[in-house]
Amino acid sequence: MLPYLYETHVHSSEVSRCGHVGAADVVRRYIDAGYNGLVLTDHINHSTFRNMPDAPWDEKVTHFLEGWRRACETAAALCADFSVLLGAELRLDGADNDYLLFGVDAAFLRAHPDLMQMEFAQMADCVHDAGLLLVQAHPFREDMTIVDWKKLDGVEAFNGNPGHESNNPIAEAWAERHGLLKTSGNDYHGDFGEKLGGIRTDEPIRDNAALLDALKSGRYELAQKE
Repeated sequence: MLPYLYETHVHSSEVSRCGHVGAADVVRRYIDAGYNGLVLTDHINHSTFRNMPDAPWDEKVTHFLEGWRRACETAAALCADFSVLLGAELRLDGADNDYLLFGVDAAFLRAHPDLMQMEFAQMADCVHDAGLLLVQAHPFREDMTIVDWKKLDGVEAFNGNPGHESNNPIAEAWAERHGLLKTSGNDYHGDFGEKLGGIRTDEPIRDNAALLDALKSGRYELAQKE
C-alpha cells in the first residue's frame, strides 16, 4: 500500500448547495480520517449561483473559490503538511452529466465565463488546451449519459457517495476497455460511505502540478474500489 492518501471528490457547504459541511470542518474530518490532502471539487452549475443570477462572472468565480480559501486557511492552521487543491465538478447546460476538472485555477475559471454554456466537445477541447485533466464523475449513475470517451482523460471508477448507486464496477470496466485513467473519491457531502475512496501515491502531492503528474504518469493506486 502506498503511503500517501488523497481525496479527489469533495464538496463544501459554502459553495455546493448539496454540501452539508463547511470547508473548515471538511478539512478537520479528512485529517482525522488519515488523509494527507484533498481536491475540493465544488459544483460549477446554475444551482451554485442561484442567488446571484445577474452577477458578473468574476463575482461568481469569487464565490466559487470561497470554500477552497477557507479550507486552505484551516489546513494551514491545523496541519501544514495537509494539501488543499482546487478542482471543480462542472455540469453543462441542458445535461445531467458531471465532470471533474483537475488542475484548475482561478485564472482559468475567470477566463471562461461561457464554460457552462459550451457543448461537451468544445468544453473538452478548452480544458485540454489549458493543460487540465477531464474526468467524468460517476458516469454510470441513473440519468447519466455516455459521451465520446476519446474526449475524456478518465472516469471515476469508484464513487463512494452512500446516497447514490454509482455502478462502480461498470465504470471501472469502461475505463479498462478504453484505456482511460481511473480515479476514486468519496464524493463527500457530509458522510463517508462504507468504503473510503481516494488515491494513494508514493510521494506527497503539494500542488496541482504534482497531482496532474501523478495521474498522467499512473504513479498512483486507487485507495478503494469495488
